[in-house]
Amino acid sequence: MTNNESHSGPQKSTNPLPWIGGAILVLGLAVLAGLYWSSTMTVQQVRFSGNHFVSISELQKINVPTGMHPDSMDFGKIMNRFEQINYVKQADISVDPSGGLMINITERQPIALLADGNKKIYVDRHGVRLPLILGKNVDVPILYGFRASPLRDTLNSDAFKKVSDFLMTAQSKNVSNATISEVAWTQKEGVVALTNQNGVKLVFGKGDFATRLRNWEAFYGEVVKQKGIEAMRSIDLRFEGQIVTREK
Repeated sequence: MTNNESHSGPQKSTNPLPWIGGAILVLGLAVLAGLYWSSTMTVQQVRFSGNHFVSISELQKINVPTGMHPDSMDFGKIMNRFEQINYVKQADISVDPSGGLMINITERQPIALLADGNKKIYVDRHGVRLPLILGKNVDVPILYGFRASPLRDTLNSDAFKKVSDFLMTAQSKNVSNATISEVAWTQKEGVVALTNQNGVKLVFGKGDFATRLRNWEAFYGEVVKQKGIEAMRSIDLRFEGQIVTREK
């Protein structure tokens, strides 16, 4: 009888400990390198992003210290300095591994050009007055009925809040945004607007602007386009279920 025997060569070791040890060593070195970088890194340069109305030269007027470790810098105070600039709504700071400090600017956006006699300024949705900047014009309605100065004060009356609500709602509606060129506030009629063609008076009142703007868009599509805007003198949208017009 012949016995079949199988023979195998030497078995390779499957002990994972050397590999684990090596990985731990590499990880440890990386941690040490990171700690060393963190302790020795200093801010070397300052960069800006997100700005449009505010020029780089104006931002650079704010003193941001360099050559310092980030932990030694008062980021809250630095951000507050930038947020004192008219158009700067928010400033956020981050530091990259190369020692570059990035300041991301979120700017205020004009919703109207406020006209007060010979004075003209922009205003944002929160009533913050914003100066005109050469070459940075914005296509927004002209607004009447509020003072343009002092620049540092904020418009916070109930009347302006209603107008702001109207302007923001109109901005989101294509037809309204395209057909309304001027807006005013009056104590008697509330929000009054003029069309950009023929200056037809539109009366929107003191609330429910989403509904009234929707009614204006429907009326514009169904009646104005048929009769022509030149046939209209005024359109009153304050009444529920009806639109009152005065024709020429």
